[in-house]
Amino acid sequence: MTTKHYNPNYKVGTTQALGITGSSAATANGASDGIYDVRIVCTVDSYVEFGTTPTATTNSLIIPAYTPEHFKVEPGTKVAFLLVGSTTGQARVTELTQ
Repeated sequence: MTTKHYNPNYKVGTTQALGITGSSAATANGASDGIYDVRIVCTVDSYVEFGTTPTATTNSLIIPAYTPEHFKVEPGTKVAFLLVGSTTGQARVTELTQ
């Protein structure tokens, strides 16, 4: 059994919101300077891809709906999302600092 641990020492920073549809869409801005952690939550199952110009595909990582996930990133990293099912949704990418 896997246990997820939340680090209460994170400070919440900027949040970017975007729609999740049948076409890959990326955050408008990359992670800010000094940002190495992000929290992602989606309202629908989503394929997710990271990079400077990412495109999410059906081969990308899947994040289940309403399951907050934390990822290590480099400054400048953008996040792209693609719908898994047929219902569109929303994604939130929040920068975290310690």
